[in-house]
Amino acid sequence: MSSEMDTVQVDPRQLAADSFTDSDIARIQLVSAIESAAAQLGRYAQMLGEDLAQAGDYVRKVATLRMLDAVVRQAVIAERVRGTSWETIADALCTSADDAEGRWGSSEASWRRQTRATSFYRKDPGSRAARADKYITSDKPYQFSTATRRPLSASLDAAAHLTGRDVVAADHAFAGSACTHCSR
Repeated sequence: MSSEMDTVQVDPRQLAADSFTDSDIARIQLVSAIESAAAQLGRYAQMLGEDLAQAGDYVRKVATLRMLDAVVRQAVIAERVRGTSWETIADALCTSADDAEGRWGSSEASWRRQTRATSFYRKDPGSRAARADKYITSDKPYQFSTATRRPLSASLDAAAHLTGRDVVAADHAFAGSACTHCSR
């Protein structure tokens, strides 16, 4: 007899909306927030890989990426729905319980007031869960289906001899030492 349990495949789209618990919905929303953040961070990484940034673009672009706040907010909500105390959340986030509750308490209260009429996650959690499943189980959830990918390493000065970019820049990246692969 195997000690492993067989995994039962369930299509969440086939489940009644009212069969999803608040914890289910909170976790589905958390995965959605993570997916959104990953997509935005992926586009940021792609901008770096394409080596098209102007001076200041690295910090200018990352300053506009507010999605990490949304991920933390949704993670806090998911924890509170699970029954996690403000003290435990505060400890994990290196803050005080009062500060944590002050910062995210209204978000939690607002989330708890949502209904099927005001939240598409509550209206159709099965479809949202199926999307979360697809994201989590895909081989490379951070990749996008369009556009050609160019790795960051292809735009690094240290890889100039491999990509045909300016070898002098590569020499500078190697702290003045000449690249042994370049014939100069």
